[in-house]
Amino acid sequence: MSLMTTMMRRAPANVDAVDNTPKHLGWVMLTALGIGATIGAGIFAMPGMIARKAGPAGILSFLLTGIIIMAVAVCYEKFSRAVPKGVSAYSYVYHSIGELFAWVVAFGLFMEYSFGSSAVAIAWGEYLKRATGFSLPQVLSGPSVDAAGVHHFGVNVVAMAVIAVVTVILIFGGVSKSAKLNFFLVILKMVLLVMFLIAGIKHINPANWADFMPKGFNGVLQGAALAVFPYVGFDALYTFARESKSMRDTRLATCWCVGLVVFLYVAVMAVATGLAPCFINGQENSLFVGSEAAAPLANLLAAAGETWTGQFIAIGAVLGIFNVLLVLCMGGPRIFRNMAEDGLLPPIFAKTNKGNPTLGILINGILVAITAGFVPFGDIADMMVLGTLVAFVFVCVGALRLKLVNPALAIFGAVGCAILASKLSPLVLTVYSITCPIGLVIYFFYGIKHSNLAKEKASSEPALAATAEKAS
Repeated sequence: MSLMTTMMRRAPANVDAVDNTPKHLGWVMLTALGIGATIGAGIFAMPGMIARKAGPAGILSFLLTGIIIMAVAVCYEKFSRAVPKGVSAYSYVYHSIGELFAWVVAFGLFMEYSFGSSAVAIAWGEYLKRATGFSLPQVLSGPSVDAAGVHHFGVNVVAMAVIAVVTVILIFGGVSKSAKLNFFLVILKMVLLVMFLIAGIKHINPANWADFMPKGFNGVLQGAALAVFPYVGFDALYTFARESKSMRDTRLATCWCVGLVVFLYVAVMAVATGLAPCFINGQENSLFVGSEAAAPLANLLAAAGETWTGQFIAIGAVLGIFNVLLVLCMGGPRIFRNMAEDGLLPPIFAKTNKGNPTLGILINGILVAITAGFVPFGDIADMMVLGTLVAFVFVCVGALRLKLVNPALAIFGAVGCAILASKLSPLVLTVYSITCPIGLVIYFFYGIKHSNLAKEKASSEPALAATAEKAS
């Protein structure tokens, strides 16, 4: 068998295989898990970064991304039926396109979960500062860049500490407790967002929307590319697909998650850009840059005079964004678990404690803490979406190959994601060009030899040879 044929081997759907994964998540809990990862990172932390790129037209950025993601969501839902024992884009691509592409998708998604968790940890720290009024020396608040463009060393000890707490909770708390805590925090975040909308609407100044598209449609596309990050949570929903009570629960959760998220993103972005101008005399508003951009909702309300409401939202966001960390840190290690079950990683990654893959969670916690501690928020925000877009493209291509959806829908989703990927910062490609080869090295030294498909082929060859010998 040639190397190319080996790398393109596809995993069977295993519809009839025995699966001991507990089926304990109904559509309400699944929706909450998806919303838990998407509403928080996207609404509480990202509007400021998107406003920098698109201005008030960030509303269109969220809407455009939502339309593209809806097409991708249909492909996901169809795959959850065709590969019921699968988990996330990794399993779907493994079944439809091939092993090598599945590895690229899985490793890229894990890195995106890590970058995403790091960005959310930084945002959590900024909201904590707003909620409590405490401050730390610059050297303990993370790296920064001053007005002259000079970089200053720093370690974000608050972000690193919250990642350590989340990691301990996941290792010792188990899935059920984490899911129930997640559901409570999702309700809290919905209340906070309604408060922001009610308090913010009366302070909207339409003049702030006058220059609606300051950087043209290209700015809208750049904002839309960054707006993909919140939808990492949508993929996180499918890392729990094996734990869904039924396919109907998975389908309902998908529709509710994407629909609610798109609506809330657009509404919050509209209010946020109406509260303050995105640019002042051609310069970026300080509320939308630097560390301030990590906690925009509370800062915008405070600047508009809603000090107490902003304070309350900051306090609630401390709990709500904590929920995002729980879901993102639960999702990434589950991809490694599935890879280990397929033989692409050592078996130790498949071992769980109370439903959670402990080694994957520990490794994830270390990587996330290091990134959150030493990389600025703005840089992480740019780095965290390429792997997700690559996964979405391959899921659409796989759905097209297996004829699971209307070809036009799959092509629209794949092309849309590819266009958004082209609008990311050059820094993204630099980071991806380093992390992806590292993943491929692991694959060629371990995965390609220990894959279950490789073992099945090796065990079947003697039997085939014996049969051929008898026939001759």
